[in-house]
Amino acid sequence: MKLPAALSRFLYLLLLCQQSILSTSVVYNFRIAQITKQPFSDSSNKHNNTIVALLFNIYQKKYNGPSQNFTGELTGYIYDFDPYFFRTDFAFAHIKNKVAGTTTYTGTQTDDLLFTVGRNFQTSPKNSLTLSGLFGIPTHANTNLIHKSFGYAQVGLGAQVDGVYDLNQESGLIYGVRYVYFAPIKAYNSSQEKYKVTAGNTVDCLMASKTNWDKHGLEFGYTAKFDFGAHANPQITDFAAQNNFMRSNLYLVYKYKFLIHKTPNRVLFNIAFGRDHRSKIYGNKAIITSWLAWNVNF
Repeated sequence: MKLPAALSRFLYLLLLCQQSILSTSVVYNFRIAQITKQPFSDSSNKHNNTIVALLFNIYQKKYNGPSQNFTGELTGYIYDFDPYFFRTDFAFAHIKNKVAGTTTYTGTQTDDLLFTVGRNFQTSPKNSLTLSGLFGIPTHANTNLIHKSFGYAQVGLGAQVDGVYDLNQESGLIYGVRYVYFAPIKAYNSSQEKYKVTAGNTVDCLMASKTNWDKHGLEFGYTAKFDFGAHANPQITDFAAQNNFMRSNLYLVYKYKFLIHKTPNRVLFNIAFGRDHRSKIYGNKAIITSWLAWNVNF
């Protein structure tokens, strides 16, 4: 049965009012932060600079019907002054949001700019550990509660611990945990009423295994993400339910390293499948992520 035009517009506006302010971010993706765990070359030939170019596509299908697709590129730079390192990541994506097969939003936006500073420790002959501090700043304002956005668009402060335990020369275990706090911002609804909102906190956990042979590498792992503490003042109906979630993700990465004019290069291909366990109303029923990265070490 076809709905009257006025009722259709009302339902569409109602749906917009139920959109969350929290959006997808690539620079905060825990898996991307781990791509340097397979050395480019022998330590005696180590270079200090690494450039990362990464093409990605993320498809998300919500439990309540809508779907989003993010297609874009990430650029990262790493400076290694052993035992310390500095890293910065920047990304942009073309966004498409669909509701009931109809495109309700499309556009291109930049992600947050993420800075990471860390120190490497060799805690034992088999175990290496990295402690990092993270600082993310927005590249655009996300002050409209009904606007789909790429990036959290909030200042983020966090800490990360990750490491590798070598089982032998060819294989090892990768592990890590990270916490990020997002500072509140001012935002407005469709009636221009002002709110103080925040995505709250996020905790990421990682456990994976890696195997290297000759120039090849393979990594298989599990990640868990917990977003909690999201709130709005004054309160917005279902705001916390839309922005607090628990997510699981399985991924597989293939790595191949080679030389171009004595410069170490590496290509990585990732495929991942995930879903949100909470909330079952606003969360993602399915998340499919793929990316292709090219790293140059000089």
